[in-house]
Amino acid sequence: MPAHESIHEYYLHQHRNIENYLELCLIHPEIELVHELRLSIKKLRAFHKLAEHLFLNNTDEHIHIKNRVRKLFVVAGKLRDTQVQIQMLTLFEEQTGIDYTDFRKWLQRLESKQILRFNKKPQQVIPHAMAQSTHQKIGNQLALADNETILDGAGKVLEELLLNAQNLASGNMNDRNLHRLRTITKRMKYILNIIHHSYPDYTFIAVPVESLREIEAIAGNWHDNLVRIEMLDRFISKVKFADDSEKFKYQKLYNACKSELDISYNEAFGIMRKTLL
Repeated sequence: MPAHESIHEYYLHQHRNIENYLELCLIHPEIELVHELRLSIKKLRAFHKLAEHLFLNNTDEHIHIKNRVRKLFVVAGKLRDTQVQIQMLTLFEEQTGIDYTDFRKWLQRLESKQILRFNKKPQQVIPHAMAQSTHQKIGNQLALADNETILDGAGKVLEELLLNAQNLASGNMNDRNLHRLRTITKRMKYILNIIHHSYPDYTFIAVPVESLREIEAIAGNWHDNLVRIEMLDRFISKVKFADDSEKFKYQKLYNACKSELDISYNEAFGIMRKTLL
């Protein structure tokens, strides 16, 4: 299969995945299904970043991404964050032998509310005829791109993303920069995956894909710990505890989680600086 056809198939595959996982999530939004839905959206966004450097900018398609997929991505992300926290709490309870029933119930209520919101957001569907027309336009434009154009475009977009990541990694250590670094390095990984699908021997010497996977894992751990602290903050500020001992129990939980957050934060920034600078 020619490279332009392979890349177009990748693009269509992510659209099909979004539709399929969305349909499954609307029936029962299990944590892995929500994860796969968001993963397909991230891969589609990476395709569009690559397409910008192949002169494939398409207004209709970007409206579709902005008005439907982006909103879907955000609401699915909030749901997945809560589902991950329920899993993390279960593991922490098993490790410590301490029950945090009130926090669990609070998280489960939050999950239920987010499922209701999730079920409403995806109804903003682009008309099927418009979607098919856009897919065909993308395919026609890709057909005009030869191997040199594709590989040159991939190199340019990866270099641009790397420069942005290096500027952030060499700057101040804060949550905002780490969030942006996490997003950029994941997008680099997805773009490399797209190119490797058509050109298995392609290499981006500056940062190998294995290093990007390592960053993704460590930064993902930091993100989950950050969300846990944010949710504990909300829980502790809103819940009226039965007595001081119960409040003290949750304060100890908060302190333990804060310690884990600090460790994961330093690990994430450390690996990024080591890899990117």
